[in-house]
Amino acid sequence: MKPFAYHEPDDAAEAVRLLETHGGEGRLIAGGSDLLGELKDGIVHYGQLISLSRVEGLDQIHREDSGLRLGAMVILARMEEHPLLSGPYRMLAEAARGVATPEIRNQGTLGGNLCQRPRCLHYRSMWVSCLKKGDSGCPAMESPHQSYLSVMGAGDCRAVNPSDLAPPLVALAATAIIEGSAGTRKMPLADFFAGPDQIAGRDNALEPGELLVAVAFQRVGRMTPAHAAGHVMAPNVVRGGCRIAGADRRATGTTSRGGPGASRILRSVRRGLRGQAGCCASVVRTRGGGTCRAVSVRFRQRRRVAW
Repeated sequence: MKPFAYHEPDDAAEAVRLLETHGGEGRLIAGGSDLLGELKDGIVHYGQLISLSRVEGLDQIHREDSGLRLGAMVILARMEEHPLLSGPYRMLAEAARGVATPEIRNQGTLGGNLCQRPRCLHYRSMWVSCLKKGDSGCPAMESPHQSYLSVMGAGDCRAVNPSDLAPPLVALAATAIIEGSAGTRKMPLADFFAGPDQIAGRDNALEPGELLVAVAFQRVGRMTPAHAAGHVMAPNVVRGGCRIAGADRRATGTTSRGGPGASRILRSVRRGLRGQAGCCASVVRTRGGGTCRAVSVRFRQRRRVAW
């Protein structure tokens, strides 16, 4: 590993100033489980690492009037058992529990998981040039190593964001809270990620000198048997050998039990399963109040996909 300077700012404003001062040589580090691996493998080099470990408030999960706010430095292991991430928010705790190994979860952070670099085997090899590393061309289509790649909507680059926490947060209509020299700005988390058909050298909407400080989402109603709701289904989901080609990500709408929104999503899923032998789907209704934004789909193979 090449040498680097290590900075520990006390607040977000100082972290932003350091990012602007060092430009392309500066890089934020949270838990470090992803970045340190890149540095050790010679994939990237940054001369100035800016730690967020001492920035006050970034490691907190707290309730707001409108819902919940999770700081970017919240440790994944803490999310697994946090009392606020129960009931309708349980899918966030379950997603955190599914990340890698206990060692990674005790070090990795929410912000790091959302902002991690692709797991594409070509990007992760120091011997291979690709668009994500500032070079030209994507070797993925000509290579037998095609794990962790996009099967749709790809442009010149086919790497996708590997975040485990992005799907449930997008399903909850979470908002990304970003700090920069111009102040604080917010954007839907669904718009935060740059797909493979967008800017090849970037994985998200962060501009130079900006950092993700938190994500927030509106309160979901109390768990009661009187309501059930469906909201988001991702397109072209592949699970258990079933490809849901016709699922419409924008088939949204908060509904009560058996309401038109849930039925519309279920019809879209079933259309996508036509011709898939041995596959069927039904909505596993997620009980919750009128703002619940998640639908689970169960396949005959007893596999469940929650978005």
